Amino acid sequence: MDNIRLAIDVESGDFGPKVVISGFLEARRVSDIPFKALLCGNKDNIQKILVEEGAQRESDIEIVHCTDSISPLDNKARVWKQRADSSVVRCITLQREGEADASVSAGDTAILMGAALFILGRSEGVARPALAAFLPTIKNKPVLLLDVGANLNCRAEHLVSFARMGHKYVCRYLNKMTPSVALLNIGKEAHKGTRQVADANAALKNWKDYIGYIEGDGVLSGTADVAVCDGFTGNVLLKTCETFHKLIKSFLGQSDDLGNRMAVLDPENYGAVPFLGIRGTVLKAHGGSSSRAITNAVLTAVKAVKNEAVWSGGAGGRKVFK
Repeated sequence: MDNIRLAIDVESGDFGPKVVISGFLEARRVSDIPFKALLCGNKDNIQKILVEEGAQRESDIEIVHCTDSISPLDNKARVWKQRADSSVVRCITLQREGEADASVSAGDTAILMGAALFILGRSEGVARPALAAFLPTIKNKPVLLLDVGANLNCRAEHLVSFARMGHKYVCRYLNKMTPSVALLNIGKEAHKGTRQVADANAALKNWKDYIGYIEGDGVLSGTADVAVCDGFTGNVLLKTCETFHKLIKSFLGQSDDLGNRMAVLDPENYGAVPFLGIRGTVLKAHGGSSSRAITNAVLTAVKAVKNEAVWSGGAGGRKVFK
């Protein structure tokens, strides 16, 4: 895809617009894929920061002035309508209007999900969108874990939908033709796990890329390319993994090679995770993102657009895949 256009929410996040803009400018400098940025936020503040960074007159930067802001007291489910000119909502609206190919925000997950759902809509056949995150494995290949926090309680058809969406994302984002998919469970035996997991397993069992259940140790072992679970389980696992590199560093020190290798688990290094099942490419960065995390979030978004990684086709329910 040529002329990639990325809408960036500069107002969200814990550290303010300067950190977001600084991260974006570094991504722009190091990216081997050219892109145009639409910076959504307060025009005067954005211009001031760009002047300070020496980038105020660049042709591939456009400022989208937003007059509204989101309050902690706002109803998260209605923000997309009540705060239509806030930076986070404006980013997603630009996608609906065809002005942007993707958006990146460090805003609240529920607000971002609600805005994406109501403004862009679900992909065909998707019961619920999901957040997906890559984790490293001992096989030197990543595993895509989903859901990692968008849906705390899931029915079987949701898990089946996640499996299909995750499979397509890995195919396109990593150019991997036949990624293996597994359901995360408390055991590999058929009788173990919840009814939801058992029903999802029954629906997926004849799909050629489905390999069955994996336990928790199978995720970072690289047993599967895609690991599927509910958002409660996925979020707990993701947050535990994100902290593990800090534990290793505390034991081994900054210069140790093992500690440096464990830095792949640092959320700063992947920056953002995509919503899958949305009719558009929307990436969620950590609220506490540093400029380095924003840089990596932007690079992830650009690659996702370039590879057309976010699939908007069907992922229906209890369908048996072939």
